Amino acid sequence: MTAAALGIVLVVALLLLRLKGVEAAPASWERDKVARVDALERTLAPRLRPGDTVQMLDTSGGGAHALLRLRVRQPTRFVYDFHFFHDVETPIVRGFRAEFIRSLDARPPRFVVLFEEGWPAGGYERITGFPELAARLSSRYDVLETSAAGYRIYAKRHDP
Repeated sequence: MTAAALGIVLVVALLLLRLKGVEAAPASWERDKVARVDALERTLAPRLRPGDTVQMLDTSGGGAHALLRLRVRQPTRFVYDFHFFHDVETPIVRGFRAEFIRSLDARPPRFVVLFEEGWPAGGYERITGFPELAARLSSRYDVLETSAAGYRIYAKRHDP
C-alpha cells in the first residue's frame, strides 16, 4: 500500500512539474524573435566587413539584439523607428527625421534592415510615409532579402 501511495504522489508531482514547466516556457513570440535574430545574424555575418554599420528600422523585433550579437554599430543614434511614423507634423518628429537623414547621409550604412512590424501601425509600406527615407532606400540600396522571419535587408549599391 505504501508503494502505491508513493507512486501516486510521484505521478501527481510529475504532472504538476510538467504544468509548471509549460507555464514557465518561453511564449511563442519569444521563440519567433530568437529565430528572427538567428536568421538575420546568419544572413548578415558573412557579408559584414570591419567598420561596416547596419541601420535597424525596428520596434523591438530583435534588431538591437542582432546588432549586439554581430558586434556592429548603427550609423545613427536611433535604436527604434517608431517615433518617425506618428505625429509627423510636430516639430520634434520633423527634427528627428531631419537628424536621421543627415546621419544616414554622413555615414551611409552598408545595410539597412527594415522589420516588417511597425508601430503604431504598418508593415514594410510604412516607409512611404517617410519620403526622404524612402527616396534614399530606392536610389542607393537594393533589396538583398525579404525574409519570412519578418524583416527586409537593403544592401548599399556599388559595394563590392
